[in-house]
Amino acid sequence: MSAALFDDPEMKKVMDAAVPMPLNGYLRPEDVAAAALFLASDENSHITGQVVYVDGGAEATLRGPGHF
Repeated sequence: MSAALFDDPEMKKVMDAAVPMPLNGYLRPEDVAAAALFLASDENSHITGQVVYVDGGAEATLRGPGHF
């Protein structure tokens, strides 16, 4: 479904303007799955009460400087 959006040059321009992607590129479902698997694994035994953004840095960019 999303492939059709990314293949349309006009839609890609709209998406690029709407949400900056500092890490150059759009997220893939496997990027989100990797984060979810990590959070569900024993590897994260010391992570508690955090918000984990899996968005290529877009949220941090939208917050602006001074909010890191």
